[in-house]
Amino acid sequence: MSLGAMDIFKFLPAGKKEANANCKKCGCATCMMFAIKLSKSQTEPGSCPFIPADLLEKLEHNKKVQQKTLMCGNLKVGGETVLYRHEKTFINPTLLVVELDSKNSDYADKLKRILDFEFECVGEKYHIDAIHFLNPVSSDVDLLKQRGIEIIDDTFLSKLHEVHFTTLPQTVDELVKIRSCAILNRDENYSDPTFVRLDGTDFVSLSSIASVLICKYANAIIFENFDEALFASLITLRLNIFTDPQKPLQVESKVYEFNNPDQDALVFLTTNFALSYFAVANELSSLKCGSFLVITPSEGMSVLTAWSAQKITAEIASKVVSSNDILNKVKNKRIIIPGLLSDLKDELQEALPDWKIIVGTAEAYKIPDFVKKLQAV
Repeated sequence: MSLGAMDIFKFLPAGKKEANANCKKCGCATCMMFAIKLSKSQTEPGSCPFIPADLLEKLEHNKKVQQKTLMCGNLKVGGETVLYRHEKTFINPTLLVVELDSKNSDYADKLKRILDFEFECVGEKYHIDAIHFLNPVSSDVDLLKQRGIEIIDDTFLSKLHEVHFTTLPQTVDELVKIRSCAILNRDENYSDPTFVRLDGTDFVSLSSIASVLICKYANAIIFENFDEALFASLITLRLNIFTDPQKPLQVESKVYEFNNPDQDALVFLTTNFALSYFAVANELSSLKCGSFLVITPSEGMSVLTAWSAQKITAEIASKVVSSNDILNKVKNKRIIIPGLLSDLKDELQEALPDWKIIVGTAEAYKIPDFVKKLQAV
């Protein structure tokens, strides 16, 4: 594991309460400051004339790569530095690979389904990461690459550590042992990224098994067979596992349009938390009428969290509305705010006197029924 400032400090004169503590010869005011800078690679160990040999040994060991990073076309495999996401973050998502053999009888159908597969989640479109192509056909290789699907061969796989699937518990134990040796001990014998092959057509079981392998700790999974629902499920799971927990998911703060809104369009408002945006956007897209969605800059917080933290206020919301000329064409001056922001209604009405503020639903799925009732009035 990486050496933190406190790990380093306990080896230094001040940490051991010895002579020469906080001597400033390293250029830092205290040993603690030197330890902090050294942990962040902002200074060199040799700057301290009293640095002990055992700390130098630990620092040298700490330079070893925990897990190698390999390139698969434009995709990166491996390169992980922690065992648990909350320690920092997982870096490179598990590759989801399909094996394709041009000599198999189902080749043409399987290729077409792979090329046609596209899955949209949280506003992004996803497809299969890569194909392990056996007996490759050059024209089809070109088609796959045009689709953004990488091609891997046995040469690439030879650089990875294959963990043979036996039972799920045994396979997970092996993957955990490899990852632990790589991350905790920086053991070069375990620094290669790992992959597991899965066969069979029981896609429910495969989904369960692959889900566990994504979490513990396969860098790539190669499937003998392809199923659209299986890959859509695994991509969704992978997005959750490999999202940086230190960076809130958020969308750009601006006004979004749905279904060619005109002067009679409805105007909705919510925060820039990605899940809030896509939940509302999905419902607005399904409406028969056009609409605008005003997104406030709320540091990626959900509606209630943003309101509690004062990241969505009448002042903030009114600035976004007033600064967007696109809303000037709306004659029916009504803004629908989330039901959870009902306490903000009066302040927002005062800040936007030309608009009528309407408290909407607390849940996005209720928007269509709410709109029907609103239009019937």
